[in-house]
Amino acid sequence: MKKLICKSILAAIAVGLVSISYVSADTVNQSVSTNNSEVASKSKNVTPNMNNASAIKQIPREQLVGWPVMTQDGARNFKGVVEAIQKLPYEAEVPSYIPFGYQLYTARHDRNDVLEVVYYKRGGPIYEDGNKFIGNIMAYRMGYSVDTVRDTAYIPAEYKDYEWSEQGESGKVYYTGNPGAQLIRSITWTEGGMAYSLFFLEPVKAVDAEFYKEHVVPVKNIDSSRYELLGNYPVTKISNKTRAEYDRERMIP
Repeated sequence: MKKLICKSILAAIAVGLVSISYVSADTVNQSVSTNNSEVASKSKNVTPNMNNASAIKQIPREQLVGWPVMTQDGARNFKGVVEAIQKLPYEAEVPSYIPFGYQLYTARHDRNDVLEVVYYKRGGPIYEDGNKFIGNIMAYRMGYSVDTVRDTAYIPAEYKDYEWSEQGESGKVYYTGNPGAQLIRSITWTEGGMAYSLFFLEPVKAVDAEFYKEHVVPVKNIDSSRYELLGNYPVTKISNKTRAEYDRERMIP
């Protein structure tokens, strides 16, 4: 009789514990679900989720000094885009609009068949403390994957930049910069099976960065006389007056 009573008591205790555990689990799940929905609803109205830990793989190099002004390891410089793309295994594309007053600085073959084109602002200082330094630079990269086009000396955390991503029409679009001030330092995206990246040494307005991103076109679609985009300036020497007039005509607002 005592044994039956003990068994009954133990069974009752066990049932009570099980029911308590179910209640606790339901409460936790409900609270987590509620918190997630609150965060999701808030994030749409404020800013995207951000952190300083890169979601994109950073590939180390032996030497990364002075990018994007200096040549990277294994890269080859060309005077113009047309010359640089001749050995690429894909149809190259470049920005058809660049910031006002900018022109091509160099076009490069980087490793993994990456095309890199660097533009700089004419008339800006190119030396600082005896070293070559250009403050106004826009660098564009095109390749097969997000990893390769982001394989540069730029590490967002060192610039105190935030990183976030948004869903685009053809996949995720990765951003770095200061979303609170609507400033962008880099955009990385994929489209048509290729990856692209834009980097601005000095952050630009988000609306301008998106504009440059949306106007990347095949090189063959750009007039060959657009020297500020393609390089390979005419060899024939022209007067300063004529050159100044030419530059004014070619500036892109």
